[in-house]
Amino acid sequence: MAMRKVGASNPAGLRTKKNTALIFLVLLLAVASIAADLPERYRKWLEEEVVYIITPKERQVFLKLQTDRERDIFLEAFWKQRDPDPATPQNEFKEEHYRRLNYANQFLGRGTGKPGWKTDQGRIYIILGPPNNIETYENIMGVYPTQVWFYYGDPRYGLPTGFNVIFFKKEGTGEYILYSPSDHGPQALVADYMYNARDARDAYQRLHQLSPNLAEQSLSLIPNERLEPGVINLASNRLLATIMSLPQRKVEDAYAEAWFRHKDLIEVEYSANYIRSDFEVWPVRTEKGHYLVNYSVEPAKLSVSRDGPNYLVRFDFNGRVSDDQGRTVYQFDKSIPLSLTGEELAEIGKRTVAFQDVFPLIPGSYTLDLLLKNPVSREFSSFSRKLILAGDPGRPEIGQILLGYGQLETKAGAGLAPYQLVDRQLLSRSLKSFAASDSLVVCVQLTGLDHDSARKATLRISLLAENQVIQRREIQLTDMLNGSFLIESFPLAGLKPGYYSATADLIIGGEIRDSRRAELEISPQSSLPTPILVSRVVLTEADELLATGIQHLNRGNIQEARERLARAHSLRPGPMTALALSEALFRAGEFQPIIELLKPYDRPEAPAEVVSLLGRAFHSLNQPERAAVYYEQYLNRFGINLEILNFLGSCYYQMGDKEKALSLWEKSLGLNPDQEKLKELVNSLKKK
Repeated sequence: MAMRKVGASNPAGLRTKKNTALIFLVLLLAVASIAADLPERYRKWLEEEVVYIITPKERQVFLKLQTDRERDIFLEAFWKQRDPDPATPQNEFKEEHYRRLNYANQFLGRGTGKPGWKTDQGRIYIILGPPNNIETYENIMGVYPTQVWFYYGDPRYGLPTGFNVIFFKKEGTGEYILYSPSDHGPQALVADYMYNARDARDAYQRLHQLSPNLAEQSLSLIPNERLEPGVINLASNRLLATIMSLPQRKVEDAYAEAWFRHKDLIEVEYSANYIRSDFEVWPVRTEKGHYLVNYSVEPAKLSVSRDGPNYLVRFDFNGRVSDDQGRTVYQFDKSIPLSLTGEELAEIGKRTVAFQDVFPLIPGSYTLDLLLKNPVSREFSSFSRKLILAGDPGRPEIGQILLGYGQLETKAGAGLAPYQLVDRQLLSRSLKSFAASDSLVVCVQLTGLDHDSARKATLRISLLAENQVIQRREIQLTDMLNGSFLIESFPLAGLKPGYYSATADLIIGGEIRDSRRAELEISPQSSLPTPILVSRVVLTEADELLATGIQHLNRGNIQEARERLARAHSLRPGPMTALALSEALFRAGEFQPIIELLKPYDRPEAPAEVVSLLGRAFHSLNQPERAAVYYEQYLNRFGINLEILNFLGSCYYQMGDKEKALSLWEKSLGLNPDQEKLKELVNSLKKK
């Protein structure tokens, strides 16, 4: 650190502009009240050690945590997200942060009556580190003690290449506080007891006589920026705001919310290893009334393991679709492996890998949560997306626009792959960035069209830059039917790099009935590498019937679920379809068919779902002896389940063994005493 003395040096303190200081104080008080119940070491960590670098989202998540174990996992993830070189055992960012914190506490709080981290200078030192140069203005007659810290800035984070941070002692006493050219001005630096400056210009002139260099610096924090005294310096205001938010700008805090949402599904060794991924979701409506939800995931990083002469990449996917009440409508787990040669692995360094999938979903308003885990590197990523899938719209509509970089002809087969439309495979990347050498493929789906409206309908597709039309096409929809797709290709050659929009307008009888919009970017690069597309799913009719049947079952549409699951089982007889159909039959009150349906799977190694359903079916048929056999088998093989334990007690009570029933129910109450109805039953039986 270089230092040029103009007086004596005595660093300390920080106060931003008045509004900033007030807002920060309110935030600190709010956090203090919420964090009051935290154990001391976590309260100190949150309110003192990382108060200037933690993001609002991280703070919010941390305060939601209930156990010390969760907090420790969060702390590990917090520092790991900031580690500049995860390959080394040291976390250089964490070490430097605590070095700055210790320096601030040791040197920048002297004589202030507060710890150094609480002073204005302490905060700036913790955020920016040691200045590249310090100028001190002390013992100058008529000038309050002032320090000017100079830093080199990084334009990537909105900082100028060089800037000053100025501190002064208000009215010449107390701690050094942060100076703002707009809020304080040169009049705050000139001693009132010697010069009663009339205004900022007068104060500047008097300061210039006493210290010309300080007078120039007092007008702007950005060197060589020329301003008149008294003019509000917006650039300096922005600079101070940028400095205060710099630690938050340098970290992607999406990991915190992702970890919190999935912490019950993520093993401990994954928790600190969040990787950023780009996602895309594209739902399309089928002629059967449900939707096919296509999605694509492009992890920013891939870790591989050796697999003989090749390399193996694997991601495990856990998807959950929930309704607006948070109830699970559909859930799926799958694994997508990818085997690579050495040459293909080298290619991945230049191209991303897009894992693509598709699943059916009935109309409704949902939230899709997707968790993906790399079991090789113990890394995870996730995303959440709101899906509003309309039923029969009753009017012509345009579906979500898909922007792709190409399309391939495919043969219609026994099933559909992700992003496949019968005889077309659409090529799409999650980030909508294109090169001028690309052709932009625009795909839209039209629903609610009948023959009369189609004869009068036109689809207008436009490419816009700053809301000005660059290219436009109008397509007559005379032969288009409900659910049809329209695909148009726009060459991008000759277009300047920048941000663009693609719009689709459905016009019927001269009136716009529906509109959609999608955003894209044209890169300055001459060409962009396309992602390596990986998918393992080919969706068949049986798959669609099974998935939508389960969804109807979870939504309470028992009859619709029963019909779909019966058709799925007829197309693909097996334990999965048999179990789903059996559950639908149970909810419909049809118990005897369940016995026949699950008979082929009633083996010693039968899964828990089969054992449970058979027990419940026999129980509902008033055959407690046979039901008890399955309940006992369940508890012996799969462990305690309160519902099964209570059912077993009911069976013994029906068989006349009151003591055995009471013993089982008391065991259940010992595990969960909050079963009020069961408690009342046990107490009443004991009185008899």
